[in-house]
Amino acid sequence: MESSREASESALLAALTHLMARWSSTSVQESVAASAGVRIDSADIPALYMLGLEGPSRSSALAAALHLTRPTMSKQLARLERAGLIERRTDPSDGRASVIILSPAGGTAHRRLVAEGVAMLHSATAAWDDAETARFTDQLSRLVAELSGPTEPVGGEPASDSLRPNPRS
Repeated sequence: MESSREASESALLAALTHLMARWSSTSVQESVAASAGVRIDSADIPALYMLGLEGPSRSSALAAALHLTRPTMSKQLARLERAGLIERRTDPSDGRASVIILSPAGGTAHRRLVAEGVAMLHSATAAWDDAETARFTDQLSRLVAELSGPTEPVGGEPASDSLRPNPRS
């Protein structure tokens, strides 16, 4: 018989699974991009968003952060570069390598995508009071941190791909 806590955890897992599937779907990403006036392949949005969130990054570190292969990351970065949304600069810590940064147009696109995402969250939480929104934000941030474990910043060495082990195993 499942305990109340196990039932809650199962419900949480189901909700997170549905949220991740919905948010990462091509249709949602295309809709957000279209609403923001950003015309790029929906598969390239996470890279643009991550660069805006974390700042300059080597392509290998960005691929690791997004859980992509290096060839896939290279294709996405090539599309973003052709669209004028990113630039490659010499890595100041290693002149042989390059870092990827958002171009001014990429920064504008990032801000527009974030604004659309915030608008979606505002709509979804419109019936919540400020305290509920703050509490949920704190709890979700804590959950993400607990599941992720210690990580390096996107610009550093790639972080582990695994979540923390299940203590019940």
